[in-house]
Amino acid sequence: MFKAQITDGEQIECEDYEEGDYGVELFDESGEFIAFVPYAHLLYVGTVTDDGQMVW
Repeated sequence: MFKAQITDGEQIECEDYEEGDYGVELFDESGEFIAFVPYAHLLYVGTVTDDGQMVW
């Protein structure tokens, strides 16, 4: 699992993501699109461990 940290403080959990020219696309466990986050609003995308800790 991954978590995207947005500049406004919001965090979006996702199962997978793809980097593009202008931002990242986030996907759930079924491969469905969740959100697009422009790089200007993205702080980072990090891995979430089994115990809930962020690794980025």
